[in-house]
Formats: sequence, C-alpha cells, structure tokens
Amino acid sequence: MHLIAKTCFTGFRVNLIHSKYLSCMQLTSRRDKLSSTISPQAFSCLTSNKIKVGQYRPTSHQVHLKVKSLPNVTIGKKELLVQNGWKDNQMDLMKWPLVYASLSKWYLTWFVVMTADAGYCLAPVPFEQSTFLLVTLGTALCSCSANTLNQIAEVPYDAQMDRTRNRPLVKGIISPLHAFLFAVVTGSTGVACLYQGVNGLTAALGFTNLALYAGVYTALKRKHWFNTWVGAVVGSIPPLMGWTAATGSLDSGAMIFAGILYAWQFPHFYALAWRRRGDYARGSYHMLPLSHPTATKYVVLFHTGLLWSLCLAAPVTGVTTLWFVAMSTPINLWLSYKSYRFHRETNSNSALQLYKCSLYYLLLISLALVVDRKVLSKMLTKDNNNDFSLLPVKESIL
Repeated sequence: MHLIAKTCFTGFRVNLIHSKYLSCMQLTSRRDKLSSTISPQAFSCLTSNKIKVGQYRPTSHQVHLKVKSLPNVTIGKKELLVQNGWKDNQMDLMKWPLVYASLSKWYLTWFVVMTADAGYCLAPVPFEQSTFLLVTLGTALCSCSANTLNQIAEVPYDAQMDRTRNRPLVKGIISPLHAFLFAVVTGSTGVACLYQGVNGLTAALGFTNLALYAGVYTALKRKHWFNTWVGAVVGSIPPLMGWTAATGSLDSGAMIFAGILYAWQFPHFYALAWRRRGDYARGSYHMLPLSHPTATKYVVLFHTGLLWSLCLAAPVTGVTTLWFVAMSTPINLWLSYKSYRFHRETNSNSALQLYKCSLYYLLLISLALVVDRKVLSKMLTKDNNNDFSLLPVKESIL
C-alpha cells in the first residue's frame, strides 16, 4: 500500500506550481490517525522531538491517504488540468473577510502597522490626520500582500506544522490563483497609496519591505539560518516608513527606533523558535535553534546588549533626553535577566518567559520613547534656565 501511494505521488512531481498544492492537500489529516497507516519507524520519526532539518518532508508514507481519493491529473504541454482538485469552496460571502484576514496574517499585519504608526508619532513634526491614515492604510496593504505571497510559497511546508496546518491554502479553502490575485491587488494598491498619498521615499520602503519578505526571507527560511537576520531587517523598516511619511527624510531618530526593532526581534523570535523547533524541523525550515542551539543563546545575549547600547545612544545623538535612559534602564534589566536565564537553563520554560518578556519590552520601550519625545522634551524646552537644560534634545528634531 505504501509503495503504491509513493509511486502515485512521484508521478505528480511536475514543475508547475499547482503540483505542490495537490500533494499538500492530503497532508492535513490528524496525527492521531497516522499510527494505523504508517510503519512504527515512520510514526516515531514524525512524533520525535529530535528531528534534524530536512528529515521530515511531504511523502506518501507520512499521511493518512487512500489511493482512490487522489485527484485526477492530466499533464499537457501547456496546462495542468485538475479534477476535484483546487477550487474555491462555495462559502457565505460573510466568511470571506475571515479568509483574507488569515491570508494576511492579521496579527502580524497589526504589529507592522502599529510600529509604522509609532514611527510617525515619534517624528518631530505636527500631526496630520490624512497622512497618518494614508501611511497606515498603505503599510497594512503592503503587509497583507507580503504575507499572502509567503503563504502561497510555503503551503507544502505549512501542512507539516501544527501551527500552520489550518491555514486557508493548506486546507484548500481558497485557490493559489485567487490568493495570488489578492496579493497583487493589495500590494499594488498599498504602494500606490503610499506614493500618491504620502511620498516616494515611503513608497520605496514599502515596496522594498514587501520584496524582502515575500522573496528573500521566504526563500532563505528553507536554505539557511541567516534568514532571521533578513527577517529582522524587514521588521525594522515599518517604523522608518512612519518616520519618512511624517518628515520625508531619514535621520538619527528614525535609525534609533528602527535599530531597537531590529535588535528586539532576536530574543523575541529565538525564544519562540526554541519552543517550536520540532515544528520547524517538520516543516524543513533552517533555524539557528535547530542547527546551532549553543550559538542561539549567545545571539540572544548579544542583541540584548545591543538594545542597551541603542537606548544609551539615543540621548547622545540628541534623539531623546537622559530621562529616556532612566525609563529604559529597568526595562532593559528585566529583559537582560530573562535572556541570561534562557542562556543558563535553555529549556521551554525559560524560552516562554523570555518570549513573554519581549512582548512587554517592546510595548514599554515604545511608550517610554513617546513620553520622552512628546511630553518630557517639550516640558524641558519651555525653560532653558532650569536644571534640566543639561538634558537637551536636538532643536532640528523638535
């Protein structure tokens, strides 16, 4: 039975994008059903936490599959005809927004928009509601497009992971063509919105971010653990977009906030990746916690120290006052403690504590920046003769 299924799957390996989705649609069976259809050795490999990168891939002996249920495929010279294969399900129109939200990874899009809005609010210019709304909309649309393209490329791998196996493309709720058209419409509309409604620099940053995430980062995830560094660059661009939307240029204030976002992603993501390293291994993703677990601990510590340096450099460059250092010090001490604990213990509990701490860290640091830039710096500049005159903020950015 296994040999027959394997032979059938081999026949579907064609160099067309739909062939990937045909096989992955069979990979959504629950794991508790696998033990009755595969060998004990294969099932042990599937459920083991000690899985190496690339060891677990979509193959016929790893799915609960009946040969007669395979879709009929006819390969022609210029087309691939699929019967009972990919097609949009007949759903209530009210449910489609939920499908699009899932394609867009709404939680990630929300985070991207919030960092872009924070960058806009921190900029030293008067608040303009129209520009703020346009940069919010444009950033959100670009993020929706990038996340959708990412899911289109990763369907066979998402089907292997518990965290992603229920995504719309994996379950066949929406076709790849439909998802691709959604990505094209949102991406082009987002860039156009930023270009026409904001400025060319912000639009260029938005397009660059989309291309880096959907192209470079997505491809690197299955090839090299360096993908996290590229992903960190992607995560640091949205605050730059918010800043340039307000000022039309890049300066030290934008770089400090973007640098904090860049360094923050390493303790945040590696804490998550450590807890889900088995899931990433099943999806054949190359992550540092899988291939170099010891190095992961030092990378987390290094970037925690980098966060300290950026917070200390902010008043030196004139971006903030020394009050920001005072407010950020206990926050950095908290993150440093959690990072050091993860370095010493390196288990799921310490990783979870570091992950939770990183979420609060970003919120508190952003709040400290806003309070310093929008409240304290204005209070201190009202009276240059008081004791606080030793804590100036660059006049060019007020």
